[in-house]
Amino acid sequence: MTQSTDSTVSEVRKFNRFYTNVLGLLNQQVYDSPFSLTETRILFEINSTSNCTAKLLQEELDLDRGYVSRMLKRFEEQNMIYKQKWEEDGRTYFIHLTEKGEKIYRDLENKADQQVKFLLRNLDTDKQQKLIDSMSTIKGILSEHIDQNESVISIRDDYTAEDKKYLIIEKQRAFYTDNFGFDETFLDYLHETFDAEIEKVWIAEDNKEFAGCVGLVKENEKTAMLRWFIVESSIRGKGVGTQLVQTVLDYCKEQQYERVFLWTVSSLPIARRLYEKFGFKITETKVEKVLWGQRLVEERWDLELI
Repeated sequence: MTQSTDSTVSEVRKFNRFYTNVLGLLNQQVYDSPFSLTETRILFEINSTSNCTAKLLQEELDLDRGYVSRMLKRFEEQNMIYKQKWEEDGRTYFIHLTEKGEKIYRDLENKADQQVKFLLRNLDTDKQQKLIDSMSTIKGILSEHIDQNESVISIRDDYTAEDKKYLIIEKQRAFYTDNFGFDETFLDYLHETFDAEIEKVWIAEDNKEFAGCVGLVKENEKTAMLRWFIVESSIRGKGVGTQLVQTVLDYCKEQQYERVFLWTVSSLPIARRLYEKFGFKITETKVEKVLWGQRLVEERWDLELI
């Protein structure tokens, strides 16, 4: 490991103090309102996320469950949000901004934009570009450093019989049983799915520990189906799901597939958000039925690659 010199450490700390002061100035003037920065982030997530839930806010923003609950209660009392019970699962509530909440959010965004413009007002185009390039350089170098020290995500595209049993089937059984109450028939379903024509399986590992997986089944010469997608709960927020799906899509394009699709259930808001991010669209919805011990609505999501 390379040792940092005292002068380097001093310069980094000096920059940190300067940047903290700049952020403090921005935050104080931009968000001169009753809302903290964290509360503003919550409003942003609610505004930008389809089927937003309290659990999703906790996971995406790495916030305490009690804190999120208190904030949402206050927002609701102030008529900034409303909750909509999900028809397929009465335990799940989707959170939406009210008209008042949308206006408050737009005002906060406008203030933020105005303050940044004020900060850059005396910089010509060349200096603004130089500033952006420098920010990108700092972000790239430090992100790489943080990744190396806190998390080493690797993805392998092979699997053994042991992987199939313990890292793919058992992990999925445990996840859906613990989080969604699926019964033992789901395990039978998982075993049955491996009878299909498997194209590839990718397993993500964090410092050599299982972090997630995804597979691809060949439907025909032009179409492939994404299956067995899962990310360990403890690893969420590190971009593992994004890496896995991107790896699958890159492979499909290399193999000249024209379409990728998947089947899921409508009670998985975090997964739905990721599929939407990559451009998947719902193309078929099955009537609600009892499946794996739960009343579920199945959805087919398609992505055209050409």
